[in-house]
Parts: sequence; C-alpha cells; structure tokens
Amino acid sequence: MTLLYVQVTQIDLQREYARARERLARLHPMPPLPLVPSTKPLMKDGIQQITLSVASTCHLLEMYRRQLTNPVLRRTLTRLANRLSKVSAELRRLPASSN
Repeated sequence: MTLLYVQVTQIDLQREYARARERLARLHPMPPLPLVPSTKPLMKDGIQQITLSVASTCHLLEMYRRQLTNPVLRRTLTRLANRLSKVSAELRRLPASSN
C-alpha cells in the first residue's frame, strides 16, 4: 500500500546503498600494514616473516576489495587475492628455517 504513495526506484536504492557503504568505510578505516623494519635483516624466521606479510597483504586487499563498487575492479582484486592465497599456501609448505 505504501508503494502507491511513494515511488522508490532501483536507482534510488542503489544510490542510498552506495552512500551507506561510503559512510561505513569512513567509520572503519583500513588498518595499517605491519611491516618488518628494513634495517632488520631477515634471520632464520625469514619464511615466517614473509608468510605473515603475505597474510597481512591478503587481509588488507580483501578489506579494500569489499569497499569497492566497481565490479570489474572487484573481480580483478578477487583474482589477485586468489593468487596471493596460493602463494601463502606454498610458503606454509616450506620449512621454517632453510640454510
């Protein structure tokens, strides 16, 4: 019955949804990426540090991808995230310290 009095179009819904996502993105900014200081050389735990860095990158990429409204860019980032997940899985198979 309400729709007889108020005309809501798909464009109106999409616009309001995009606005709500933008407000949400401002409320929850992306966290900074924890990086290993460049002055500190990678020791025996080099594989572990690389694995942590790749995992952090995957997480940040996913958080950024979820904020996008462009479907082409979202698909591209999804493919990139899948590749990084495969790299992360390969890194986990490597021994923790290799000399």
